[in-house]
Amino acid sequence: MNDTTPSGSTPPGFYPDSSGAMRWWDGGAWTEQTQQGARVQPAPVKKKHTVRNVLLSVIAVGVLLIGGCLALVGGAANEVGKSIEKAETKDNKPGGPANPLTIVEGKAFSVSGFDYSAGWTLGKDGLGSVEIAQLKVTNNRDEKGSALVDIKLMKGTEVLALTDCTTEPVAVGQTTTLSCISADDLPTSCDHITINDSF
Repeated sequence: MNDTTPSGSTPPGFYPDSSGAMRWWDGGAWTEQTQQGARVQPAPVKKKHTVRNVLLSVIAVGVLLIGGCLALVGGAANEVGKSIEKAETKDNKPGGPANPLTIVEGKAFSVSGFDYSAGWTLGKDGLGSVEIAQLKVTNNRDEKGSALVDIKLMKGTEVLALTDCTTEPVAVGQTTTLSCISADDLPTSCDHITINDSF
């Protein structure tokens, strides 16, 4: 029937003929009986999941970025918390903004690593305002810093007069005289004098 005719020793069965159709071989000849050919299925093409892979990569990067941001924010919040705690501790030390230190005219005292020398005076300037003279400070802190302090003349809990005293940045171990300014008149008397850092 065609050039792909099985040999006489081929047992009966469906075999592909020259057209590629599956035809019955009765052991000696082809018959008219055909069967849908069992075509060899090509190996399934691997689907490329490019979109899925890109989306998964974007999600993974997003998760890493969010995790990194949360860690960064958490670390920053921790550092801010430590700074606030440190500032509150400093504020509550004697002479800190929240805890004025009582001082005596002419006597030496210390506030947060700044050592103030004896010999300073409290008086009145030519306009009648409070004048603090010869208030000297030595920086015994670990780093350069400025003195920014409020000196108050008090009667009980009432502030009778306020003087702001400052210095330029003072190197470690260096001594300088504070510049003090007041717009308040020197009171005739007061119970005590306090000093505290401005902030």
